[in-house]
Amino acid sequence: MIDVAVIGGGPAGAAAALALARLGAAVLLVEPGTGRPPVGETLPPSAKPLLDRLGLRDQMAGEGFLPSVGNWSAWGGAEPWGRDFLYHRNGAGWHLDRRRFDVLLRRAAETAGAVSRRASLAQATPRAGGGFRLTLTEGDEVEVPLVLDATGRRSAFARALGLRRRPIDRMVAIAGYVARRADGPPEPPATLVEAVDTGWWYSAPLPQDRLVAVFMTDADLARDGVTGLHGWLDRLAAAPETAARALRYGAGLAGPPMVVPAASARLERSAGPDWLAIGDAAASFDPLSSQGISSALETGIAAAAACARRLGGDTEALVAAGARHDAAWTEYEAGRTSYYALERRWPEMPFWARRQMARRDAA
Repeated sequence: MIDVAVIGGGPAGAAAALALARLGAAVLLVEPGTGRPPVGETLPPSAKPLLDRLGLRDQMAGEGFLPSVGNWSAWGGAEPWGRDFLYHRNGAGWHLDRRRFDVLLRRAAETAGAVSRRASLAQATPRAGGGFRLTLTEGDEVEVPLVLDATGRRSAFARALGLRRRPIDRMVAIAGYVARRADGPPEPPATLVEAVDTGWWYSAPLPQDRLVAVFMTDADLARDGVTGLHGWLDRLAAAPETAARALRYGAGLAGPPMVVPAASARLERSAGPDWLAIGDAAASFDPLSSQGISSALETGIAAAAACARRLGGDTEALVAAGARHDAAWTEYEAGRTSYYALERRWPEMPFWARRQMARRDAA
């Protein structure tokens, strides 16, 4: 008998499955095992207490991830300014190999007792007495009392119920990976954010001897060839701090740029009495907020506690968790608006004018 089906094996789903299994629940973790490789990401020091709650901090130390010693921004002006993690109460963060990080979480969940199934969701049908009948791509059918949707921006389970996602922008991320030169000087393991007239850049070193450099812009502004190699390099040349970093680090790209969605969006409803969306499936945040993985882990842990209460008879537990998602989104929108308002060098350029308009509308 399965108590909870967790659909999606990224950080949110794996964290929920791990926490649930440790609470004694019977968990099915449905993981497709395919899809676009994750863009390299940074886990901030503030995420370490979440790893402690999952019992994974010591394992993280043995994975060989790069320490993240600080964040620097050329934002609101050409001169970078930043914050060093030397005096942060949790110490340094990490620059991740996302594939390895995700595998670490899933294996921990399996070790705790969660059962993994390599499949995707094909159909979800509510049962008359509560819970759902899930049809998987293998053709198997599973009946479960509770479901956690951890399918990322696809929100596959919620969409199967007829719900929609509501974006508030059209941002995409165009990522390139610079291979490290054998004779290149050491690059400080810190993130760098640099605003330009058509968007902004993010860069950070990764454990695989690569530097990830990501251009953030709106989808319609990326139609002028920026998604191709030459267009991407032209935009990189217009970002002096990021370009200089890429030139110091390596001699060229390890493959063509990769385009991934980066829009801020949320489900119109993220919970019901017997289901809850978590991580990006509930709401996807602007990468500028650095909330991606931390939010995924936090919502996964909180979802496990809510499921335990629901299994114990609290019929409002998952709906209440969804309400907390709504409150977190409201706080996120206010913070996003305020941070974009700090950059005032290109008020007439479409990328920035749209975000300034959002600030005026909020006022």
